[in-house]
Amino acid sequence: MYFPIILNTNKEVLIIGAGNVSLRKTKKLLEFTNNIKVVSSEFHKDFDNLNIKKIKMEINEENFLTLISEDIIFVILSLNNKELNRKLSSICKKNRIMVNVVDDKELSDVIFPAVIKKENLLVAVSTKGECPYYSKKLKEEIAEFIDRKDKEAKILINARKKGDALDDTYERIKRGL
Repeated sequence: MYFPIILNTNKEVLIIGAGNVSLRKTKKLLEFTNNIKVVSSEFHKDFDNLNIKKIKMEINEENFLTLISEDIIFVILSLNNKELNRKLSSICKKNRIMVNVVDDKELSDVIFPAVIKKENLLVAVSTKGECPYYSKKLKEEIAEFIDRKDKEAKILINARKKGDALDDTYERIKRGL
């Protein structure tokens, strides 16, 4: 079972592999942090345009240990080698580093939800890794509703900063004032 959390991304995210899936995850993470390091023997050409750290090297169990440190918040494993992904996932777990194995949710401590990010709201939608396609479609349906709720959140945030009673402010919002 997964528990939804909002994760502080001040620490580095380490991504192993640089194909299409890694590119998509990197772009999503760049909405929240630029503290991303991608390591791969080959890089998708679109990585050239991203503001990230890139290390070109072949990954194996031995040199993987040189890449992990306490500065890493989590690791994404996106290699075209399921057995190596499994072994590297085990190394992450032994070192108490959360891991996302892109093609194996059973090995993953972290899964990626579909995210709606507004000025004052952050909403995650997930099928718990079972059907990311549906999470994305549901996110699109929810986005319009969230636009309206983001405006309400801003009013409540400002009221809280001024010390106003939030119950009263919320009731005024509901009455359309």
